[in-house]
Amino acid sequence: MDLSRRFDMAAESLIFLVFLATIYLTKDFLYTILLSIVMVFLLKPLFAAFFRVTGQRQISSLFSILIVFVFILAILLGITTVLLVEISNLERSGVLSGIQIDALVSEMDRWAMSALPAWIYNYVNVIVLRNVQEISDIPVTIATWLFPIVQQQLTSFASNLPVLFAQLIVVVFFTYYILIDGKEFLARAVDLVPRTKRAIVLDFLQELSGIYNTLFSVYFTTSMLSGVLAAIGFSMLGVPYPYLMGAIVGIFTLVPMLGPPFVFVPLALYSLFMGDAIRFLIIIIFGTVVLMVIPENVIRPNLAMKSSRIHPIITLLAYTAPIFVVGIIGVIIGPTLYGFLLAAYRAAINNREA
Repeated sequence: MDLSRRFDMAAESLIFLVFLATIYLTKDFLYTILLSIVMVFLLKPLFAAFFRVTGQRQISSLFSILIVFVFILAILLGITTVLLVEISNLERSGVLSGIQIDALVSEMDRWAMSALPAWIYNYVNVIVLRNVQEISDIPVTIATWLFPIVQQQLTSFASNLPVLFAQLIVVVFFTYYILIDGKEFLARAVDLVPRTKRAIVLDFLQELSGIYNTLFSVYFTTSMLSGVLAAIGFSMLGVPYPYLMGAIVGIFTLVPMLGPPFVFVPLALYSLFMGDAIRFLIIIIFGTVVLMVIPENVIRPNLAMKSSRIHPIITLLAYTAPIFVVGIIGVIIGPTLYGFLLAAYRAAINNREA
């Protein structure tokens, strides 16, 4: 083995070790980098629209990111305002006071006495009186069980706040620069590939771009459509602040199969607390069918199937299966890995046919 070959092997080994060390040092930001890639695909339509007007990549990238932050800030301000207004109204009305609760209980007792037969009323009354102490202990039990969990989560969130802030800054900068220089970076990377393999690599990147565009844009579009449907439905049902609630549903729908109930279930319980049982049932049915079943099992798979020939089964697996393994971050990791494998498979098939 000549000296030149030894030098090449030593240099390759050193570069590989440095690469592993770099991966280790940035492992806590791998999810952040993946999130930046997702943001790039989501912001590409906005970036393209601004670029057609301004002709400047830096300005277009900055405006695209600013619009997202303004939208998020508007939602947070709207939620804060609504909470302050509703808490103030509750305090002034005294709905939660002991007198109001006693009046509600008395009203329910009078209704039961007039609507139910005497023997049924007496039987139910005996059961209620027998178990009233156990029922009154339920809130205490729930609070005793829930308070340590909430305290632990808040403490963990507070301790991780600096890391989360740093990750947010990284997401913003990565998204900004990938929007500006992403194509040039890929072009230079492809130049390093041997000429005999360059065609299949370009085919793979083309397939990957189409698949990621479909998976992430369809995912975001479906969530926004869920928000629009929620706003329309809440407006027809007379729910307070329907458009703000619809925007919140759109954001929570980004958490597959779990998000919308965090919005429509409290709204339904609020209606039940106000004595409107019919609206309670309608909101539960509307939220389950229109905001959960239809978007996740009809709209999203069919949009993915039409836009980039992605089978609905792959879409469902990509967005749901990883959540049970790695948690909420599976929303990002799942489509990234499934899309990568699907692009590699299609590139291999295209290369074999060619």
